[in-house]
Parts: sequence; structure tokens; C-alpha cells
Amino acid sequence: MRGRIGAGVAVIAVIAVVSFFWASPGIADGSLRLQPPSLQHIAGTDTLGRDLAGRIGYGVLVSFSIALPVSVISLILGIILAFAFSGARTLSTPFLMLSDTMKSLPPILLALFLNALSGPGMVKLIAALSIGNIPNIARLCSARVIVLRSEGPALAASLMGIGRGRIFIRHILPFLMPYLGAEAITIFSASILTEASLSYLGCGVPPMIPSIGSILAEGRSVMLSAPWMILIPAVVLAAVGIALEMIVSGLSESDSASH
Repeated sequence: MRGRIGAGVAVIAVIAVVSFFWASPGIADGSLRLQPPSLQHIAGTDTLGRDLAGRIGYGVLVSFSIALPVSVISLILGIILAFAFSGARTLSTPFLMLSDTMKSLPPILLALFLNALSGPGMVKLIAALSIGNIPNIARLCSARVIVLRSEGPALAASLMGIGRGRIFIRHILPFLMPYLGAEAITIFSASILTEASLSYLGCGVPPMIPSIGSILAEGRSVMLSAPWMILIPAVVLAAVGIALEMIVSGLSESDSASH
């Protein structure tokens, strides 16, 4: 379990560090168009002669810079809503109904809707993905809060007259942390894949910003003559997804073992 988490974290750390130092949007050079991988261009060049490794690194950082705030915003607002509505019985039923309704709308549809209204943009993409994930986090956390509040230290503290906020912070939130960690990584992974999918369709980040999805879309037209344009970014994206899945699996097992 710990080995799986450690391996996943190590892979993500290596990809993030390499991307940080290698990232570059690239400079167009027609004389270097579609050069295969070499010592000078380790991942080859794209259709405009730009270094593909630098653009992939830049795309990875773009994906991380979108996925991280989405995860943080979704968790924070989801926890706040769970705390607020888990103690208000008159509002809990409408809240659960609204959460179920929002849950039926995939975040990618919200992102496409905002893109259709005002065009692509990183802030709009972060907002759409966050809005799509908050109800699910709030609903799941609310169910766990209700269970934890009725047993163990939280119940004893409640009988002693301690306030809801203090009980939540001291006796409920710590028990939610393994679960919240797994959910955060799940949202992070899903946001990366969603951003790549939208950018592949031309509906993600602005076209002038390198993205794994836009690189894959560009390589589609030359996949037979320049297969590295598809294979290398696809392998990087798959490695990120598999590493994050390993972390989620390990954290989920840890959460199950704690119960």
C-alpha cells in the first residue's frame, strides 16, 4: 500500500520536475519541421519545427496548474457545504436533491457550455471543473459527517455541549482526511484528463498555450509520417494517469484499513 503510494508520488514528482526545467512553448523554425527524436530534440519537433519535449513539459505544467486549484477549491467548498447542511435537517433534503442533480451534469459539459458562451480560458475552465466537482464532494462528505457525528468522540463532545464547529474540526475532520486525500487526487487526475480532452477538441486552454491535448490534436494529421507527435505526449499523459491512480488506490486502502 505504502509502496504503491510512494511509487506514484515518485513518478509524478519526476514528471513535474523535468517538466518545470524543460518547459518551453518553443520557437517556430520551418527548417526543423517534423524532425524525429535526436540528441538535439529528444522528443523530436512538431509541424512548425518547435521542440516537442519543451512543449510537452509546458503542457504538463498547464494541466497541473489547472488541476491543482480545481482540487483545492472543490474540497474546501465541498467541506464547507457538508458542514453547513449536515446540521440543518430542514435544508439537508433539498441540498441532497440539488447535489444529485448537479452530479448528473459532467464537469466537461459545464466547461463546453462556458466555452460556447465566451470562448476558451484557463480561469473559466477551472471554474467549470470546480463547480462540477463541488456537489459530489459535499454530498459524500455530508454523509460521512452525519455518521461520524453520531458516534465516538464526536458524540461525547456533543453531549458535553461543545460547539459544532469545534467538534467538526477536532473530532470529524481528522477522520475524513484519508478519504479527502483520495478524492483530491481523483479530482486532480480527472481534471487533467478533462483539460486534455477539451484542448484536443479546441475548447480547453487558449490555442496559443501549449497543452497535451492540443499537441495530440496537432499530431493527428501527421501520425503516420511523424508518430512521435502522438506517441510521446500520449505516453506522458498515460504515465501521469497511472501514477495518480496508484496513489488513489493506496489512499483508499488506507482509508478502508482505518475503518
